[in-house]
Amino acid sequence: MPEAFHDKDLSGIDFANADLTAASFERCTLTGANFRHADLSEAWFSGCRAFPEEDDGEPVDFSYATLKEARFERCDLTTALFCHASAYDLSLDQCQIQGADFSSCDFSLPIRGAATLAGFRMTDCNFAFGDLSNTYLNECVLTGNRMIDVLAHNCTLTGADLSGSDLNGLTGQGLDLAGADLRGASFNTLDPRQVNLAGVRMGLAQGLAVLDRLEIVIDPEAD
Repeated sequence: MPEAFHDKDLSGIDFANADLTAASFERCTLTGANFRHADLSEAWFSGCRAFPEEDDGEPVDFSYATLKEARFERCDLTTALFCHASAYDLSLDQCQIQGADFSSCDFSLPIRGAATLAGFRMTDCNFAFGDLSNTYLNECVLTGNRMIDVLAHNCTLTGADLSGSDLNGLTGQGLDLAGADLRGASFNTLDPRQVNLAGVRMGLAQGLAVLDRLEIVIDPEAD
């Protein structure tokens, strides 16, 4: 039977290398818990808290863990570490993940003889000051999120759905947004001279804002 943890204080517990496939964590405290290299495939986290309240407190650590098809719902994962995790089809919904580090996560599923698939879903989350550097997120869903000042070096978001997200301050060398859905999103740092915006979907006002960054003046009276 999969492990089940409900209303448990798991602060500082060492789960490194543990097999926690399909485990459930409901309303648990995870501050400083170590899940490095653990197998959390199909695990479910709901209402968990991992915010390090003390100045010297440690964040929860999922680095190098296997998080394939894992789900996080209404969790506080502020400053959590997910870097280098294997996380195809990971989903987060209504979570507080300010400052969380997803750099170098592997969200891909290689398919023989076909293009690499990517699976990641982040919806209605606070991901301000987070890190998505060195990730492949082609056609992934990141809607309705607060993503201000997110770092995204060498982040591939081609065809991704970013509609309704606050992308102000999103920056990164090698950031690729070609074909992404930006309708209803807000942004102030996306410069087509520095970021690939070919084929993006956006509203008229958004398009005019991009042209303004290029110092192009649109005259509505002109033929």
